[in-house]
Amino acid sequence: MVDIYLNVHGSQVHFLSLPDSDVQRLSIHPFKWLRYVMFTICGARGHLSTTPDNPSASVDYESTELADVIYYYSPSENCIFVDHEGLNDQITSTSRTARRYNFREEVIRRDGSSCVITQRPEDECDAVHLIPWSKGDEYIDKVVKDRSPLYHLSPPPIAGIDDVQNGILLNKILHVRLANGKVAFLKTPNYGLEPTDIRRLGPVDQGPVPTDYITLQQLDPGGDDPVTLAYLRDQGVLNPSVALSYGAHMDAQFQGTEIPLPPAIILDYLYGIAAYNRWRSRQSDDDVHTVMKSYRREHYADIPRMPPSNNDDDASGPDPPTSLQRRPYMSIRRGDVMGTAMDKLYSVLMSLQGITPQEAANRRELRAHGMD
Repeated sequence: MVDIYLNVHGSQVHFLSLPDSDVQRLSIHPFKWLRYVMFTICGARGHLSTTPDNPSASVDYESTELADVIYYYSPSENCIFVDHEGLNDQITSTSRTARRYNFREEVIRRDGSSCVITQRPEDECDAVHLIPWSKGDEYIDKVVKDRSPLYHLSPPPIAGIDDVQNGILLNKILHVRLANGKVAFLKTPNYGLEPTDIRRLGPVDQGPVPTDYITLQQLDPGGDDPVTLAYLRDQGVLNPSVALSYGAHMDAQFQGTEIPLPPAIILDYLYGIAAYNRWRSRQSDDDVHTVMKSYRREHYADIPRMPPSNNDDDASGPDPPTSLQRRPYMSIRRGDVMGTAMDKLYSVLMSLQGITPQEAANRRELRAHGMD
């Protein structure tokens, strides 16, 4: 494990704990990536060192190896932490109302008529609010205003929760995985990373070479299999959906107009939420979570949310799955033998249809959210 401590009010708090395998499969220069991860969570630039008392003893950011297992992050400015509950909202659809239809049309006009990652057609896709719609205008305004100095932005460039810059066109499975923090978007170049510092697979069908890259990283390893992935690409039989099922980190393809793309200030914020929830330390859980809960209570908790509504501007999502729909997945978590047996049978049936285990898992996840 790679353990990172954060200096909070003069005390070293055990902040993140990451498996070596996660660091290696997500980055080529691990120290650059780890510094970026801490930047996204803390909202503060800083440096990694091998000792708590000498922040100037910086690590070798060009190294491709991790020499130690314990590192210390020293922010060079006040922290603007993420809201660790920033993804805790119902997944919403964008097809029911006039207001959401307009948002969807704007996103499609910019992104093209297919998922920016898998190229699935738009009728299989959602126009996804990156920061969830239910958080509301005041929430996204605060995030952007507070973090704008980190990006030298003035005035803040995003006009509310329905700004197209807060949207992206994704197939429904990726929508679920994004909402669950299992995948996250990373824009390069950025504060600490160049495109060559992370592991990424360019578009399977090569188009014009971009100057900026927005890469979907799979924080949850899922079906990670780089050997098979390389073989399939060499054989010319790789498509985006297959690449994802074998653990590829994919560059997004935006094929519409020149409407501004999702900016780093939003993507980094969401990356930080997903990273914190995946890798936050459980060893000193009270200490690290107290820091984050205290910051959330002071800065985010009192922001009014979007009210539910039954009129034409209603933005509530599809109805949550019924207890009957949820039961197979709940019973597995409870150790129910029948639920486990049904899950295995489902996997066998999928295999007979030529569907990979990871794709079968994605379909189960989609069904669990009532979106099949």
